[in-house]
Amino acid sequence: MLRTRRVPFLQSRATLPVVVMTVLIMSVGLYLPFSPLAGALGMQALPMSYFPWLIATLAAYCLLTQGVKSWYVRRFHDWL
Repeated sequence: MLRTRRVPFLQSRATLPVVVMTVLIMSVGLYLPFSPLAGALGMQALPMSYFPWLIATLAAYCLLTQGVKSWYVRRFHDWL
């Protein structure tokens, strides 16, 4: 969200290795609580009603970060 002045996902994309590693880590993080290893790791699967809240929270974070970044660039453009 902060690596460029452009709008992430629309005007700017991360490199392929960054995208692949992000998807891989997210997949492992989502799979582990539902896997047979969950008990050994002391994990418990979250209810499915959690995931819409997670998506909403991440979307709100992205919007807020983009808004603050845009304000910051407008405010301190001469210093950059």
